[in-house]
Amino acid sequence: MAALIEKLEQPTRVPSGDLKARLVAHFDLIKRPNEIVRVTQVSSHHFRVNTLALKQDPDNVLSVYHITKSQFLHVEDRMGELVMTDQTRH
Repeated sequence: MAALIEKLEQPTRVPSGDLKARLVAHFDLIKRPNEIVRVTQVSSHHFRVNTLALKQDPDNVLSVYHITKSQFLHVEDRMGELVMTDQTRH
């Protein structure tokens, strides 16, 4: 399983106790401008992260998004660092 560690440059920006807010802030920094990232908290340390992109179809009147990436992550705060372990089944 792959693990990702994020070190907070400014810990005052987001409280360290709120894992979901820190996870949303992390994915907000790495997403592309035309993407939407949805973070759903499943349990205290497990999150479902879906990345959606706008589907360009000239026949559609409404905007249509489709899921381009879906992950199931285990997230922990270890001494101020956000540690994410990808637990997605492939």
